[in-house]
Order: sequence, then structure tokens, then C-alpha cells
Amino acid sequence: MPERPTTVPPSPDGDTRTRQALLEELNYLRMENAYLKKLEALAQAQQQAAQRKKRKSCSR
Repeated sequence: MPERPTTVPPSPDGDTRTRQALLEELNYLRMENAYLKKLEALAQAQQQAAQRKKRKSCSR
């Protein structure tokens, strides 16, 4: 039994990217999203550390 090819139905805006191209873009966007989330978490951690340091020095 021959393997059925997977095709992406044409989108209304005329985009004709292949399934592979769409999967690559999806993977890229997921990695970018994960990177930005980690960057935000790092910035928040640094801000919290600075606030703790400031409170510690003010309470002396």
C-alpha cells in the first residue's frame, strides 16, 4: 500500500509554503518563544535580587 502524501491545503491568502517549511517555521518560533521566556525570567530574577539587596541594605 503506497504511503499517502501529506499535503497542506492552500490557505486563503495564497500562501504556498510546503509542510516542511511550515514545520521549520513552527520549530523556529517555538525556540524563539522559549528564549524570550527565559530572558524575561532572568530579568525578573535580577530585578528581585536587586530589590532584596536594597531592602537588606536599608534595614541595617
